[in-house]
Amino acid sequence: MINKNILFVDDNNNVISGIQRQLRPYRGHWQLFFLNSGEEALQLMATHPIDLIVTDIMMPLMRGDDLLKKVSLLYPNIVRIILSGYADEATLKSGLDVAHQYLSKPCSAETLREAILHIFNVLACVQNPCIIAEMGDPKLLPSLPKIYHQLNAAISNDNTSIAEIAEILARDMVLSAKLLQVVNSAYFGVNRNVSSLVEAINLIGLKHLNNLVITAHVKNAFPVKSPAMASFMEYIWEDANDVATLAKQIALSEDQLEDRPDQAYMCGLLHNMGLLMFLSRGGDQLVRLLDQVKNTDTPVAELETEIYGVTRSEAAAYILSLWKIPPRIIEGILLQHNPSVSDYDGVSALTAVHVASCLLKPKEMDGYERLFEVKVDSQYLERINKLERLSDWQLLADELLVKSAE
Repeated sequence: MINKNILFVDDNNNVISGIQRQLRPYRGHWQLFFLNSGEEALQLMATHPIDLIVTDIMMPLMRGDDLLKKVSLLYPNIVRIILSGYADEATLKSGLDVAHQYLSKPCSAETLREAILHIFNVLACVQNPCIIAEMGDPKLLPSLPKIYHQLNAAISNDNTSIAEIAEILARDMVLSAKLLQVVNSAYFGVNRNVSSLVEAINLIGLKHLNNLVITAHVKNAFPVKSPAMASFMEYIWEDANDVATLAKQIALSEDQLEDRPDQAYMCGLLHNMGLLMFLSRGGDQLVRLLDQVKNTDTPVAELETEIYGVTRSEAAAYILSLWKIPPRIIEGILLQHNPSVSDYDGVSALTAVHVASCLLKPKEMDGYERLFEVKVDSQYLERINKLERLSDWQLLADELLVKSAE
């Protein structure tokens, strides 16, 4: 593994000594720095490149979350982790606002090592630094404001079931992803990947969920203000719900077990999150993208890479990978347009979302339909022995389109 520079910040020397002992076997792979304050950390980063920072949150003079706020502004490419023994609601909330991951003390050497390795494995797959520098901040994700009001009203109603709350939450891909980020963090100590929103809500509890909703409110999400772009935004949400529903139906039709149908659903819900990120920023880049989508035949992925430096799939997959969203969901989003790249020969969330995106043809959008077009990868379906199932899946898509039109 290429050497990486990791900075640990904690005012407790015993904690620092413990981490040094735990990570001693990895000194040949990582260059490790240990400091006792946020001020010292900022001084080091001003003179030495750092790839990842791990900090305690409750420190004198400068709290860890305040340190990470400064880091996110000054060095947005640095991955940020909080390692803290304070796990109350307010601390968790402030930590997740500025950190990519939140680990709880005491933290075993294996848990810490796996968290760091996971991040560096993600970074190794991202060759373009634009993804890290421009798309690496969780706070840059847009959301629809009406979802927040609906969720808050439902949570306040004692007669609302968890399933009903999950149904509302599923309409917002950003909140859904944020919830999965929280429950899949080490804070909850779940020893498996959680893909079901119902299960995630049960784990986090309604009180935590309500705080999560407030924290992620739209005022921090750079909403689309242009009426023209707002129409695109609405269509993306509609398309996400349709693709998610069909993807889950496809998974169920293939007798996928356990949380596989939920993975397919979540993957469908998030499959165009990267495009939301582009639209929310607006500007000349977006005008250029839409113009070339409408007036050229250049593949959309090539246009996105030329204009933004990344594709929508890469942007979304990077964010979700840092949040430790289950790998099959990440794979489905990243490879949805070219599933043959995957070396897995079975049905997965990737299969379901690729097919669902292909079969649900985009509606007429005044020449912008290419933004949502996906071509069926017949070679991939043939390789996994599912090409003959395409006609059956088309029937599911047709039924869904009829219901959507009612």
